[in-house]
Amino acid sequence: MTGQQDEEKKCRLCLQPFVPYPLGTKNDYDLEACKACGSVMANPYPTQELLDNFYGEIQPQVTHLPNRDSEVLRIKKTLLQMLPVTTNKRFLDVAARQGYGVKAAHILGMKAFGIDSHSFYTEFAQSKYPPDMFQNISVQDYAATDPEKYDIVLAELCFNEQPDLEAYTASLASLVKPGGLIYINEVDGNHWNLPRNFDNFPYIDPPISFLFPSKSGMEALLGRYNLRIQKMFFTWKPFMRMFVERIP
Repeated sequence: MTGQQDEEKKCRLCLQPFVPYPLGTKNDYDLEACKACGSVMANPYPTQELLDNFYGEIQPQVTHLPNRDSEVLRIKKTLLQMLPVTTNKRFLDVAARQGYGVKAAHILGMKAFGIDSHSFYTEFAQSKYPPDMFQNISVQDYAATDPEKYDIVLAELCFNEQPDLEAYTASLASLVKPGGLIYINEVDGNHWNLPRNFDNFPYIDPPISFLFPSKSGMEALLGRYNLRIQKMFFTWKPFMRMFVERIP
């Protein structure tokens, strides 16, 4: 199978020459790891047009997660780790989904707002919480409105669905105050505890999720946009969790 990745011949994360290491096939996509940094990506790599058509055809139905209270509590604990004094701080969830991040930040007294590029998530969140706390818009388009910068940005399971990593990361960085923090929680494509059969891992599901960065690949990507990893957490599960600072 040939695709955009083969034509560019550079890893989308570390930008080193892309020498693919095959990790299986899922949904007619080849899963290939970069031998330089260990990041994994689907080939062919989905375009925005393909994603728009895909979601337009399946029309997903959104429901609450069964453990939604635990999700809100988890996010509250994370936010307090990042910023012990939260009152009146500005918070943005860039993949708001069912609204749990925005709810957690609001409970902590933050000026909370959430965006999501998927209309089905935004419509669900607006039906459960004050509608003006959510907007259906991409990170790139929202950054182009030149909003006030945020103290904390929540970015959970976002990078794995980005067709244009550079534009996404540049826009994400522009939304954070100098010295502000981003919380990133992402599948680690080079984690020591990944399942032996990578293509059977439930989070691997192109074209819904199609990019799985390694820690070194993520560090290289972030560094191109004045973002520095402040704290990296040890995780038993194959995820990376980190606090990322916008360099003043």
